[in-house]
Order: sequence, then C-alpha cells, then structure tokens
Amino acid sequence: MPTASETVIGPGPPASPPAGRKKGRDLGSRYRSFCYGLVGERLERSNSADVLQERLKRAGINVPAGVHSATSLVTAVVLTAVMAGVAFLLFFGVLHDPAWYLYVLALGGVGGASVVAGFRFLVDTKISNRKTELERELPFSLSELSVLASTGTSPIRLIRRMAQRDHDPAMTAMFREVVYRTDVQGKDLITALAETAKESPSTPVRDTLWDLANMVHQGGNLDEYLRGKSDAIMQLRRLVQKEFIERLSTFLDMYVSLVLVGVLMIAVAAFLINALGSTAAGLNANELLLLLTFGLVPVAVAMTIIMVSMAYARAE
Repeated sequence: MPTASETVIGPGPPASPPAGRKKGRDLGSRYRSFCYGLVGERLERSNSADVLQERLKRAGINVPAGVHSATSLVTAVVLTAVMAGVAFLLFFGVLHDPAWYLYVLALGGVGGASVVAGFRFLVDTKISNRKTELERELPFSLSELSVLASTGTSPIRLIRRMAQRDHDPAMTAMFREVVYRTDVQGKDLITALAETAKESPSTPVRDTLWDLANMVHQGGNLDEYLRGKSDAIMQLRRLVQKEFIERLSTFLDMYVSLVLVGVLMIAVAAFLINALGSTAAGLNANELLLLLTFGLVPVAVAMTIIMVSMAYARAE
C-alpha cells in the first residue's frame, strides 16, 4: 500500500462536464440501458462476447460487451425501420413506383448494415489510434523509466512516478491503470502489469510490460534492461521511418510518371482527336478533357494522398 507521502492514482472520477454535455451523456446512458434490457443479456452469453470484450478493452472503451452489442443491434433495427419507412413513403406514396418494395429493401438494408459497420469501424479506429499513440510514446517513457531506475527506486515507486506525469498521455494512462489495480483493487504488481499488458493493443507495449513483470518476479538489472529496450525500439523506429522515406520517393516517382505524364499524354491525344475530327471510345475531344479534368485527375490525386497517408501512419 502507498505511504502517506504517495498518492493513490487511478482512473478517478472525471471532471464535471458542462450541463449540455452531461444531459447528452445521461440520454446516451439511458438509451444503452434500454438496449441492454431488450437483448443485452442474451448477447452477453454468446461465444463472441469474450472476444468483443477484449477488443473493447484494447480500444479503451469501458463498456461491457453485452451493452455494446445490444446498442449496435437495436440501433441497426431502428435505422432499418426508419429508412424503410422513408423509402415506402417516397417511392410508394409520392412517386407511385411499381418497384417500390425493392427500394424499401435496399434502403433498409443499407441503413442497418451501415450501423453495424459503423460500430465495428469505431472500435477498430480506437484500437488503431491507441496503438499508434502508445508506440509513439513508448521509447521516451522507457528512457524516463531507465533514468528513474538508475537511482535505485523500487519498481512500484517507478510505476507511481510514471503515473504522475503530465505528458505522454497514452503511456501515463497505462501506468495509472497499473497503479489503480495495485492500490485500489489490491492486486500485486506482477498481476497488475500482466493484466494491463493483456489489454494493450500494442505488441511492443505488451512485451515490455510482461518483461517488467518477469523482472519484478525473478529479479534482474532493471536499469540495463530499460536502456537496452529503449535503444532497440528507437532503432526500430528509425528503420520504419527510413522505409517511409523510401516509399515516399517511390510515390513521388509514381505521381510524376503516371499522373503528370499521363495527364499530358491524354491532353495531347485530345487535341489530336479534335484536329482529326474523330473520337476515342465514343468520346470527342471536349468530353475526353472533361473526363480527364473532373474524373481521372481527382481520382489519381486522391489515391496518391491515401497511399502516402497510410505509409505515414505506419511510420509514426
């Protein structure tokens, strides 16, 4: 247990939100409770509930799997009914289309599928963002831990010191979770580190926490391990960033060769077609230039931006 000079750090109560935000949270909580009351208990007993619960923990979403699944399912059913109703009123009541039932089925299905996909995408995005933040802050946190360990500080005091930081929020929150498990839930440090590692979305962070737990259990030179681990991760980050620079050069060559040269060639072809008075695939020169300006060029630029963004996200 902590001494009088130490502070018990855990998730703690959040700061009081504004009245409008608090009212929105209350409505959201009531809606989730309503959804859970309808189908939540049955969904919680399914085989996939444990897998979903683990993914929610890795995403940092403190909601039971049954509540999340029930909210997703009920929202999908409600939106399906609303979209189907709108399609019925529009295509049957207003337009009197004989194929109105096809539009009802199509729009209803799209509405329900978009909700299910949206909930899944939300979890995946939060996992990915949290993983990126943890891996970006890990080398600097290890360096700071190494400096503290060189002073002879005990492992539990190290974790508490790291949990009191006001920078590197993702890693600091993880250390606070470890301290919360030890000081509030009464677990030993080894168990707290292992359970926190299991909920981490980042493999390097999980390995680091498990290694810390093993060193606390078996003993060893913690300072030397932390320095070596920090150097290894920084070296890995340098290699990843070097690969990103090489990929960026490749993307630049692709952009110049395919987009700029391709656009120039198509423009020259359009002028030749106009001069000869012929067509290309049924398109005259004006239509070909319109397709080039508002179709091919925006798509090519967008694809290049997406590829660069994906490569940059991996390099962070």
